Amino acid sequence: MSETISLGARPLPASTSPAPEAAFAAPRRPTRRQWACLAALLLVAATAYALPLRDRPLWNQDEARVALLAGDTLHHGPRLPARVRETPYLNKPPLYFWSVALVSWPGGQVSERTAPIPSVIAALVSLIGTFAIGRLLTGPSTGLVAVAVLATSPGFFLHSHQVLPDMALTAALVWALYFLLRALRAVRPRPAHLIGFYACVGVGFWIKGVPVLLVLPATLAATVAARGWPGVRDLRPWLGLTILAVAMLPWAIPYALAPGYERSQSMGAGTAVRWYLDRTTRASAPIPLRGGLVMFLPWTLWLVPAALWWWRTPDRVTYRPLVAWMLVQVPLLALSVQQRPRYLLIVYPVFALLVAAAVTAPGSGARALIRLHLAVVAVLALAFAATGAWFLRRDDAEREATPLEGLLSASAEGPFLLVLLLAGLAGAFLLLRAGGSPARAIACVAGSLALVLLVEAWIYPARLIAQTPVRAFAQEARPKLDPRLPVLGHPDANLAFDLYLDHPVREVPQRAAVARRLERPAEGVLLLREKGWAELGAVAHPSWCPLARAEIGEREFILVGACR
Repeated sequence: MSETISLGARPLPASTSPAPEAAFAAPRRPTRRQWACLAALLLVAATAYALPLRDRPLWNQDEARVALLAGDTLHHGPRLPARVRETPYLNKPPLYFWSVALVSWPGGQVSERTAPIPSVIAALVSLIGTFAIGRLLTGPSTGLVAVAVLATSPGFFLHSHQVLPDMALTAALVWALYFLLRALRAVRPRPAHLIGFYACVGVGFWIKGVPVLLVLPATLAATVAARGWPGVRDLRPWLGLTILAVAMLPWAIPYALAPGYERSQSMGAGTAVRWYLDRTTRASAPIPLRGGLVMFLPWTLWLVPAALWWWRTPDRVTYRPLVAWMLVQVPLLALSVQQRPRYLLIVYPVFALLVAAAVTAPGSGARALIRLHLAVVAVLALAFAATGAWFLRRDDAEREATPLEGLLSASAEGPFLLVLLLAGLAGAFLLLRAGGSPARAIACVAGSLALVLLVEAWIYPARLIAQTPVRAFAQEARPKLDPRLPVLGHPDANLAFDLYLDHPVREVPQRAAVARRLERPAEGVLLLREKGWAELGAVAHPSWCPLARAEIGEREFILVGACR
């Protein structure tokens, strides 16, 4: 009889140990009702994530860059490296914008409707992976609650349809974690699980590059927590790292041969370290993780009872590698000088799993935990009510151009959405007070959040169009462009102008060069800030005239060219 292990313990002698993996119950097969619940959750999530694809503008420069890289791939094939404004782009590997090009290929061009599709698919893949991990660790009920929590977190919703590689990276790492946990539960990890783990990490490298290195210390911590230091050998790390290195070569070599590779985050080690740690380049570093934790509300507060559950549960050992994975990744993310909320996205599935375990796993019905759940619900209700009252009193001029501003805004749907949120919290409070299941209370809150996100998914793109009318500006300006000449942008120009004008833009940061051009008879067009034209127009030749104007975001732009 072969030996087995128990997480956190040394292998038992073969003569006394049970059959392989007997220390863990095999993942329970979901019932038909649970499969139906999973399908319903994924359907609602897919609807909410896909609704903004109708007409959400891509004004964000990072999103526009990905769309332009995908367009370069459509026009020139998958060349390495791809180019933006005829400059090789070296900061990210090509897999994500190749996927954008692939889904845009049938239509022949990258559009605002096709570009977000890979992120929507990746979001659904992440939800399925989260369910698989929850089912593996505790059971299908944990997986379902984790999916509901993750799918309704505002940050996950917002990034589910943004043209950025972060959601695709999250999907790759969720499945890497799943295969790692499967490997750690066996006496000798099966080759299929090791291959799955290293393949998912390799996909992450092709999506994001160097940041995937965060997985290595997290994997080490999870392995040691589960099997001790001898367990590291079972993962065959040198073979795995060799495979990963070889898998990187097809894009790493062309990138390394491109001029300026040493200044890229994906190829230049010094640049990557400075980008990650050099706080001397930032006047004031933001509070670590604040944005990411805010975007996980209201579930962020449920991490408190989750921590209490994990500390008290007799089943703590089952979740030990998951917690170790999280406790390494979160501090490493907090160390980064670049504190963008989306960087915490890769940890959201683990947060959701811990919240789900605290209401479904053994020990979740403890009286102290119920009281803590009640306190969280009460705090959230008071916070939403107070914040909503403050938002509803604001003038239009004070509103920010954020996608979820309608949740608590003075817009028409604001009060209705606030009532939905408070109704979900009230239902959860009453369920808990009556001794109901904490999982049902979580489901009640998740249901109200799902309704809110569905409404916002339908409404907020129109709000963004009004705040960033780059499409209308481009429609007015495009007929006035000379196809032989690039648009000159001063002092800079958002990459979204290249995308919507469907015309090359060249930045001219030197004010003197722009002034000299304006002194001559008009030739070509210049894209300026309204303030810049007010100052430079005094020296301009009479043949220069405004051709198109727009207030996009907080800036006013003007296109000037030959008078017509």
